[in-house]
Amino acid sequence: MNRRLFFILILLLAFIVVVGCSSNETEEIDWFEGDIFILMPSPAPLAETIMHEFSPPVEESPMEFLPFLIPDGPFSRLNGLPIYEDYQYRRPLAAVINNSTRALPQSGISAADIVYEVLAEGDVTRLVGIFQSYIPEKIGPMRSARDYFIDFALSHDALFLHHGASPGGYSRIWNLRITNLDGMALEGSVFWRDRTYPYWAVNTGTRPLEHSSYTGKERLFNHIENRSIRNYWNEESEDYGFNFSFFPPTSEEGDEANIVMVPFSALYFRRFVFNPETGLYYLENRQGYHMDELTGQQVSVGNILIQFANMRVIDGAGRRTVDTIGSGDGYIIHGGRYQPIRWARDSHTSPTRWYFPDGSPLVLAPGRVWICVFQSNGNVVFE
Repeated sequence: MNRRLFFILILLLAFIVVVGCSSNETEEIDWFEGDIFILMPSPAPLAETIMHEFSPPVEESPMEFLPFLIPDGPFSRLNGLPIYEDYQYRRPLAAVINNSTRALPQSGISAADIVYEVLAEGDVTRLVGIFQSYIPEKIGPMRSARDYFIDFALSHDALFLHHGASPGGYSRIWNLRITNLDGMALEGSVFWRDRTYPYWAVNTGTRPLEHSSYTGKERLFNHIENRSIRNYWNEESEDYGFNFSFFPPTSEEGDEANIVMVPFSALYFRRFVFNPETGLYYLENRQGYHMDELTGQQVSVGNILIQFANMRVIDGAGRRTVDTIGSGDGYIIHGGRYQPIRWARDSHTSPTRWYFPDGSPLVLAPGRVWICVFQSNGNVVFE
């Protein structure tokens, strides 16, 4: 008997015993995960649990659902979790988010379905969050774009949000005629300034001006509607996401990855720590826990992708170019294990496609995805 079948039979037996012992154990509750709605049988005590507006409690583990507990859907193409039908085909938003020390904590990052992390200039990374399932009331601090950030947005047909850009970033926006919302032109309407830190933040005093630009759901939606900007996916939407399964191959294959260290530079690293009780990876940076200002909770994800890419410094300011076109190696990390994978992309406007080494399409577990775009000569550490 293989491991998966044994696991299912054991939990099925436990479920039958619990149901037989109590007439209240099958009451249905409404479980909200952001704008995501999950209807599932649950023991009565869980019905009294207070859920956060969009941030799930750390105990949540979508990967642990058994087939008889899996909702009917629809499911998000970006994170594999249930999603409101009205949101299934709405166009995502891609927000360039500041990751400098004085910019922390960020707002809304834990609501992103997908997050790309990559070096800009210098030794610190910048993030591009892809938001579809839930659009927070506050996203940021927003920062300026680089040309390869735009490729991350185009991989999911996302509306691009940023505050300024490098010369190369503006050149790609203009050449590809990218629909974008720029804080340099829209400050005071779509973007606003907030120079305060939450009371519990490591940083104190006043937030520097360059780390204080924000946007959010209400202003974004008003602007998109008033300007008649396309807010839905086109017919090729299946290409803009991932393949998901509640029992992905990485659940039983690959080597151990309880701690994953991604050293982006000599001064900056990303650390993921696996919690077997939740099935999630919890994020850390050089300051400690990676927190979300809106929830006051540590950011966690179900899947980690490492995308190895050639990159090099191109000017005196330390700006980089990153090869997002072509193909390369990588890793998929889920459930405390990792496996090698491949990625390929044909053009700036086409989506990145992911594969197992045998050429079959990559399959992820339901859950948010964090993608580290990492230098091809870098060394990821697994423990």
